[in-house]
Amino acid sequence: MPRSPSPSRRKQPRQQRAQATCDAILTAAARLLVRDGYEATSTNRIAEEAGVSIGSLYQYYPNKEGLVLAVLEQHGSRWLTEFDAGLKELAQAPLSVAVPSIIHHILALKRLHPQLDSLRYALLPVLRPLGHVDTFEQQLFRLVRAFLAARLDEIRPRELDMAVFIIVHTLEALCHAAGVDRPDYLTNDAFPEELCVLVLGYLGPPPARLGHPPRKAAAPRRKYEQ
Repeated sequence: MPRSPSPSRRKQPRQQRAQATCDAILTAAARLLVRDGYEATSTNRIAEEAGVSIGSLYQYYPNKEGLVLAVLEQHGSRWLTEFDAGLKELAQAPLSVAVPSIIHHILALKRLHPQLDSLRYALLPVLRPLGHVDTFEQQLFRLVRAFLAARLDEIRPRELDMAVFIIVHTLEALCHAAGVDRPDYLTNDAFPEELCVLVLGYLGPPPARLGHPPRKAAAPRRKYEQ
């Protein structure tokens, strides 16, 4: 069954020259969005940066929003392809080996695309009111869920969807915060080690007593209280 065209595009490039034009447009758009931000970036500036006419741009992308979606889709697709390949290599590895490897892989991908990764966070609040669905997050959830589903005998959480939600959002938030506020953490060996402790501690067996502290023994009642 042929793949339906992305809603971010008017048409799919069919020739090598057309694909090269689309690649140049997306590269220019990503560069301007990272450098100048969403509001300051226009389709005219993107076309000028890419060295193409505005008419050529509109042949493939209906508006600025569609072009931004295409940038995010391209970035997300590359990221997920690399992440999925890393998960497959660890399919038979025990959790104690797989989790550190996965976290190191995530951080390596974050270092490769630090600005576009931050751009995704910045643009999602702009694009969601326009009906954009974060397919990157949906696919990431599916990959992590499949990875954990094969290890149900190794992990504590029984509600798998909740476990995926907690793990993905925790790692995404911490890696994003590090990229924005403490980029040095992304190259600090202690950072992935702490993330591993966090994830393995959550997935592993619960502490002996989880929740409320033990109750104190009641004091013996005095004679006049009886």
